Amino acid sequence: MVYPDPVFLIGGDSYITLELGDDGSLYLNLYILKVEKMMRAAEFPWLIDTTAARTTIMVQYDPIKIHADGVVLELRGLISSGVNVPEKVPSKLIHLPVLYNDPMTRECAKAHHMPPNLEVIAEENNISPEDVIRIHSHPRYFISYTCFTYGSFGAFPIDHVMILKNSKYKLPRKWTPAGALGMGGTTTNLYATSSPGGVMLLGHVPVRTFDTACRNKYFREHRLLVHPGDTIRFHPISENEHDYIIKHADEYVYRIDDITIGWRENADL
Repeated sequence: MVYPDPVFLIGGDSYITLELGDDGSLYLNLYILKVEKMMRAAEFPWLIDTTAARTTIMVQYDPIKIHADGVVLELRGLISSGVNVPEKVPSKLIHLPVLYNDPMTRECAKAHHMPPNLEVIAEENNISPEDVIRIHSHPRYFISYTCFTYGSFGAFPIDHVMILKNSKYKLPRKWTPAGALGMGGTTTNLYATSSPGGVMLLGHVPVRTFDTACRNKYFREHRLLVHPGDTIRFHPISENEHDYIIKHADEYVYRIDDITIGWRENADL
């Protein structure tokens, strides 16, 4: 649900986090993105940056221009003026190939004294590994935030399917392969670069989600593939397809569709 009044959490001398709800639903995420857009449109002279997440927005402000209580007052006034979330909103649907249960993420799990993570997810959901792949690759996923490193994201399913849910590592990994796709709780994460991490690993995405060198022609106009508000669909591929895509990443043609998504039709997600 969306809180009638946001909770304001102070973070040091230049950050405030707004907690806007508690269910992580599609409606709440669209509400958060709308509030973030309203903040930017207001052109507050003290606003430096905003970072949207699944239930919150972190606001960075200039403490020389305003104190925390002033930020709270202005943001509360902005939200109280009304937040209109349209029933249907435009979105980009990005199709990403995935080699589920791939050798790299299996090796990563082994190096951190864990069994293949896809098997852990299957056991925790009382289904087979094949069912994990089938269920995970069926719905569209809403990107609620970009995170960790450039090109990484967190997303959740917005179609009516069995919801997979699983634990995370008790001790975070020291490293994760670039391109690894993982899941913690009900959120699917992509590790765009090699980094520490703690969610269970599902497989590997062989295409880039950012390219600052513009090696692939898509990135000549767009350095970053994914943004909050986009949607994703994951497509299982074979190991041969996976290896071919990696070798030809510079020529890979991204499939991106213009769609609309509606929060009323997904009201319980």
